[in-house]
Amino acid sequence: MLINEQEKFWSGNFGNCYINRNKNTKIVKNNFFFFKKIFSNRFNIKSLIEFGPNIGLNLLALKKIFKLKFITAVEINKKACIKVRKIKNVNVLNKSIVDFSPEETFDLVLLKGVLIHSNPNQLKKIYEIIYKSCRVSGYILIAEYYSPKPTELMYRGFKNKLFKRDFAGEFLKKYKKTKIVDYGFAYHKDKYPQDDLNWFLIKKNA
Repeated sequence: MLINEQEKFWSGNFGNCYINRNKNTKIVKNNFFFFKKIFSNRFNIKSLIEFGPNIGLNLLALKKIFKLKFITAVEINKKACIKVRKIKNVNVLNKSIVDFSPEETFDLVLLKGVLIHSNPNQLKKIYEIIYKSCRVSGYILIAEYYSPKPTELMYRGFKNKLFKRDFAGEFLKKYKKTKIVDYGFAYHKDKYPQDDLNWFLIKKNA
């Protein structure tokens, strides 16, 4: 059930238009080098859940890095889900993050450009779902716009659709059995650019 304006926004026409703007094979290549830099050869990731994958451009890149046999995706836009279902070994659920209840845990939980578009009033619940979705000794990758203080920005002419804050810091403060493994910044003028993202790799301890 859609319960807020952000969910309606991304599940509707604007979300459909977003799909068309991001049909670009270069994005998969850029994502490959983004994830390769973060994970190198230090991590044994066999299962993955991504919240908000859109058409799966992150998943396609990660499948080239890890031999992923078990991938779950939670995506609110129906048309995007149709695209993701074409990726081998991916089970995609067409629902909001807040409506997802994890029945199993994963080696890696991924959010990239998702929390910035989520309703701020639901972040605590989303953080809880993220935490419960990660197995003990597993990892959580949060890659979002960063601000030390919660900030709202205009997004393509729309209000109340883009937010910046210290998502990772809030998550770490809430869950004491987590710690930062690594963090960094991805620049839009890099050889393999991202959208000026700050990323935080977090490990869940016992």
